[in-house]
Amino acid sequence: MNVSEYFVDFLIEKGVTDVFGIPGGVILDLIYEFNKRTEIKAHLSYHEQAAAFEACGYSQCDYKLGVAYATRGPGFTNMITGIAEAFSESLPILFVTSHSGKIVGHSMRFEKEQEVDTASMVRHITKYAVAIDSIEEVVEEINKAYIIAMEGRKGPVLLDFSADLWNQKLNDHETENEVIIRKFKNDVLNEVIKDITKYLLNSQRPIILVGDGVRQAGATEMLKVFADDINVPVLSSRCSQDVGAQCNNYYGYIGSHGIRYSNFIFAKADLVIAIGNRLAFPITSKSFIKALANKRVLRIDVDSNELSRNIPNSVKYEIDAKVVLEELINKPITVMNHSQWIEVCNKLKFELKMFDLNLAIKNINCILNKVKSCQSICCDVGNNEFWVSRSYVESKIQNRIIYSKSFGALGCSIAKAIGAYYFTKKPVVCFIGDQGFQLNVQELQLIAQNQLPIYIIVLNNNSSGMIRSREKTRYGECYVHTTCQSGYSVPDIMGLAQAYGIQYCEYMNINEDIVTFFGEKTPLIVEVKLGEEIDLEPNLPAGNDCENMSPEIPYLLYKELDKL
Repeated sequence: MNVSEYFVDFLIEKGVTDVFGIPGGVILDLIYEFNKRTEIKAHLSYHEQAAAFEACGYSQCDYKLGVAYATRGPGFTNMITGIAEAFSESLPILFVTSHSGKIVGHSMRFEKEQEVDTASMVRHITKYAVAIDSIEEVVEEINKAYIIAMEGRKGPVLLDFSADLWNQKLNDHETENEVIIRKFKNDVLNEVIKDITKYLLNSQRPIILVGDGVRQAGATEMLKVFADDINVPVLSSRCSQDVGAQCNNYYGYIGSHGIRYSNFIFAKADLVIAIGNRLAFPITSKSFIKALANKRVLRIDVDSNELSRNIPNSVKYEIDAKVVLEELINKPITVMNHSQWIEVCNKLKFELKMFDLNLAIKNINCILNKVKSCQSICCDVGNNEFWVSRSYVESKIQNRIIYSKSFGALGCSIAKAIGAYYFTKKPVVCFIGDQGFQLNVQELQLIAQNQLPIYIIVLNNNSSGMIRSREKTRYGECYVHTTCQSGYSVPDIMGLAQAYGIQYCEYMNINEDIVTFFGEKTPLIVEVKLGEEIDLEPNLPAGNDCENMSPEIPYLLYKELDKL
């Protein structure tokens, strides 16, 4: 068995079915090995950045191992944005590249064409990165990289193989290397269960605040069982709303652009059980620090680095969310009746849910109500993602929804939708703005040539909307490179769809006719035309109480709800 055979066998054994990349001379032996197999398929991307995003979308569906490959030099450097995305999103991606000779220290800027020190360049945005130069290292490094990617808080790794290794033979004993993911030590389990029980018994207004750590731990169903059993309101961060949405008492997401009634509920709670949630607001935020002054916060997180943030009134537990939730549902705890608190939450939701709905959100609601059968929804970066987030809560769907959360990689969603399709083998809806649409538009070729059932919704407001709003706040009506009058422009989206041979339709306002398009298992581009004047609302002005968002609701209503 040679190295390329061993590597492909290894990926198949770990359940990888699809990988993404572009051929290059130093990785041809690997690509030909992929081409021999039926259990795994390598897909031709049209840009290495997109290949990385496709692996991210594949992995992000359920936090399984994703794989992207690229040739040396610019092929590798084109992937770096996707590597940073995987690191920020805690995605277990194996990035693979190759070099033609060992990189050694030298005074020349380049000793060999297209060669750069790949591992050094990405060491701070991966969990592990290494160049492999000898046959003796191969098996150990492949196994080590997999373990590191999958254990604890997951994340990307990079293996940079010397090109002459792919066809070298491995001795039989070298391939016998058992991979064991270390079980997380749960020394604090008894302590966290004891404290949750104690604080819930003494709490009048508890909430469970969930983050993406619940999904990463594979504990979404356990969360639902626990939350529904104790009948406590559930809130989430914006980008983990699909985790919270599984629970009967889900009341949306909090944040500076959160759901207004969600922020109200958070402010009124006296206990927060934060499970896999980073509590990512700035420590200096007067709004959220003020909201924490009257409550106890129990923080459950697998990552000690996240727990190092000094959140007021908090107790920290470094432990896997799945371990805790498994114990809580196997040994149910006694809690007081919180029906009055639920009534308060329902009152807040009833009074506030219709505020801040604009034309964009209403149009997206119409789309979401027609695509419930789709497995996944992918969102890009910009105003479009916030509109989709609000529509997701309003439409009460429970589909997996994939964002670029912390890194905010504009233009990632088309490629992520491709990866999500290959993971689920089911239609995917992709929301993207007119600006992000242009960043990886070349991946429409991959979609078209394979006739992937990906429905791309281009929310076109003919502006760089989010930055335009910031310019408006800072500089009034003086815009730079964000509107058609200040240097920004949008291509003919219908013409692009026709160039790639993808069906196209345009809507000023979504109507019932669109349902016919979503029944087809072929690609589709829907252009929804919106006015550039639609701003991102609501928002939380700096220093305001977290429930006092802008634009303001009627004063008397605010005072009434504030007294609840």
